[in-house]
Amino acid sequence: MQIDAYQLHRHAWNRKLLNTYWFLVMIQLPFELLYSFTAKRDASLTSGHLIVSVLTMILILLMLETTNKFYKNHLDYQIISGGAILSFTIIFFNYEINLVILYLLLPIFVSIFYLQFSKIIYSIGLSLVSFSILFLVKLRLLADYTFIDLLTILPVLTIISIITFGIIKRGVEILNNLQITTELKQELLIKNIIMDKLSKTDALTDLYNHITFHEYLDELIVQNALGHFCIHIAVLDIDNFKKVNDTYGHRAGDAVLKNVSSTLKSHVGLNDFVARYGGEEFAIIFTEKNTDVVFDLLERIRWQISQMKQEELNGQSVTISIGLSEYQPGTSKELLFAGADQSLYTAKKTGKNKTIIHTAPLKEVR
Repeated sequence: MQIDAYQLHRHAWNRKLLNTYWFLVMIQLPFELLYSFTAKRDASLTSGHLIVSVLTMILILLMLETTNKFYKNHLDYQIISGGAILSFTIIFFNYEINLVILYLLLPIFVSIFYLQFSKIIYSIGLSLVSFSILFLVKLRLLADYTFIDLLTILPVLTIISIITFGIIKRGVEILNNLQITTELKQELLIKNIIMDKLSKTDALTDLYNHITFHEYLDELIVQNALGHFCIHIAVLDIDNFKKVNDTYGHRAGDAVLKNVSSTLKSHVGLNDFVARYGGEEFAIIFTEKNTDVVFDLLERIRWQISQMKQEELNGQSVTISIGLSEYQPGTSKELLFAGADQSLYTAKKTGKNKTIIHTAPLKEVR
């Protein structure tokens, strides 16, 4: 994914550089016309220069566009080379203008965008080759350039190269620092997510813990006041769990807790909430289900757990008792939980391994 993002970013910059070349050609032509008329060039020479110059530059750009369309991954050096040829063409046909020689810097400036030293060196080499050819075929003969002028360009290009290398080095440092900062932020984000998860879940069963259960229930009751919907609480307790620990050890007891937790998670819906309330006791919040549906679901859970052969208990199974209570608008969560807890107590006292629904009206104790 990172490589793909880099490729897309590079292609986008190549497109921008190509657009810049087109813009350069568009603004260069009016200036050449203006200079031709003010310098009183021969009309036939002016038209000939313009035609050849325009055709050359357009041909270069069309070749670059073709490369960009069919060979995107090989365009970087062609972009730099195209800049060198464009600058060569402009200088060749406008050698009388003293400052036109500055176009030699075009490929060097273009190479900066790639943030790679190899491309800087390549662009500097192209600029030196371009100036040498211009000096031999045009500038020395027609523009009164001397060998000293040829030598003078070397320290200028050297200074520009040093500055360019400095810009690239600084740019790479900034990118590296940005990458390090981004990685640190990602690590911190991951740590915060982990810490948040640890603060909300039980380490053994990976269910939500006691505190998170109450936070979620509080929020549901607030939402219920805004728009009524069904809320049920089921409190589940593993029967004779102390005997399991005493007989088979706490490690076996932990394994049983994990197995029961896994069964609970596999049966509840996306809008339901399962928590380890404490010890061998669990709590489930059901939403948007009526009492009959919730009861049937709890009975399936209870039956499946009773049929599970616990390997840590030498193939023996465990059972659970369940108390269920439905939330009535206007009552408190404490009263709701007390109703489920009272039903659980009844289930325990009347034989265990059963589900009892709290049927008495939920009333606040005054």
